[in-house]
Amino acid sequence: MTIDRLATMRPVSRHVVDHMLSGMLGQTSDVLMMQYGISYNTWRKIRAGDPIRKSVAERLEQRILGKSGT
Repeated sequence: MTIDRLATMRPVSRHVVDHMLSGMLGQTSDVLMMQYGISYNTWRKIRAGDPIRKSVAERLEQRILGKSGT
């Protein structure tokens, strides 16, 4: 990856991943898209701690933290 590409990517907070796992209805493509608005491939990267697009990580964290009230 180029440096420009790395600047637009980041991992999702472990705290958010733990919240997702605790409330997850399933790990299929359909459930992940319905519940969190992400694809299975994105979920696979998140679980592994790999970086995803910064905009997706921020939207997901806002969605999860907003639901949990944290």
